[in-house]
Amino acid sequence: MSPRTPKPLPPARRIALEALSRCLLSGLDIQAALDTALTVRPTDPRDSGLATETAYGYLRHKGRVEHLLARFLKDPSKLPPKMRLAMGVAAYEIVFLDKVPAYASVDWAVEFAKTKPDARLSGLFNAVLRRVAELGETAHDPDFYRKDASGPEFLTRWYSCPQWLTDLWRRNYGEEDARAYLEAQLNPPALGINLFGHPEADELFAELAALPEVLDIEGMSFALPPGTALEDEPDPPLARQSFAARQVIEGLNPSGWPGPVWDACAGRGGKTRILREKNIEVLASDIHRGRLAALKRQLPEVETFAADAVADTPPRQPGTVLLDLPCSGLGVLSRRPDTKWKRSPRDLDDLVRLQTAILDNAAAQVRPGGALAIVTCTLNPDENQGLVRAFLASHPGASLHTEWTTPPDSPLNEFFYGALVDLG
Repeated sequence: MSPRTPKPLPPARRIALEALSRCLLSGLDIQAALDTALTVRPTDPRDSGLATETAYGYLRHKGRVEHLLARFLKDPSKLPPKMRLAMGVAAYEIVFLDKVPAYASVDWAVEFAKTKPDARLSGLFNAVLRRVAELGETAHDPDFYRKDASGPEFLTRWYSCPQWLTDLWRRNYGEEDARAYLEAQLNPPALGINLFGHPEADELFAELAALPEVLDIEGMSFALPPGTALEDEPDPPLARQSFAARQVIEGLNPSGWPGPVWDACAGRGGKTRILREKNIEVLASDIHRGRLAALKRQLPEVETFAADAVADTPPRQPGTVLLDLPCSGLGVLSRRPDTKWKRSPRDLDDLVRLQTAILDNAAAQVRPGGALAIVTCTLNPDENQGLVRAFLASHPGASLHTEWTTPPDSPLNEFFYGALVDLG
């Protein structure tokens, strides 16, 4: 009798594994990796939703899952990378996805193993994943992760975060705030929406404001609880925008900035949208032309131009330069959980050098009496307060006007830093 042909992977698992492989093994951002995997062939929306939930959830809890697997594997590093990833995703499902039966997760993972050159590992998959399933609620007990662990090792396991990062936060923010940041990055971010420019903005504003679960409202922006699913998405669709990003701009009082404002790292225009809502004149630029094209489609009245914030000059002299600086992204791990597995301490030093070059160029472009509005989405003092202090030390005429940070207990699960510097 010929051996049975292994069953094909269920669509949601195939998509999640493809995306995670491109993300963790080839360096692609997780959202871009998911977009690629989802466009290969038509996919049922339910499978797309499960694939997305699985990919992001696995990245948030990867460290905890790997600790669980290490309890039942002598040396997980000896597994081929894609096999180790598949076992990890199946274990994540077993522990965290209550709606997926454990036997279903074991089944697809074992079938997957049978399709690989190391098909003999299918028996190992079966044994290890069944042991994970037998843990039950123990897998959610912090004491399970404290066994044979120092304090920092426990934090690394339980909060699924590299130890260098947990050490950075504890050293710079103290134990209580560090734990708040660690807890936040394990959860999805709040859903942020900005209605400015939408043709049905007034009607939609009334509908959203009436929702009992609204976390906060600022101008035309709303914050809704993480995971909120909006029914009957309007056409055109709603503009998604981090509400925490809105808060940091508001904290710097943009209505008082000298104009016009050069948004020198504009991306797709999230912060430009906030400024235009306040009738502030904006010049928007970015090094990526595709992002600028998206901004122009959304905000056609804004003057845009391609520019490198490190060296280029705007077509008109600005009164304020808004710098949404490239940073390590350690404040938005809830939204980009792959970042914590890709960054290293060396990256932080390289980013500070890039940020310093951007600040120096921006200061040279502003007219006398102007200002710099500096924003990052990271939790690293060297890229935030330290960066600004170093800039002030090297520019004797500059002074700190305002400084703002997202509170550690924010329900948004995202953290931003902002500073407004007067150039004199």
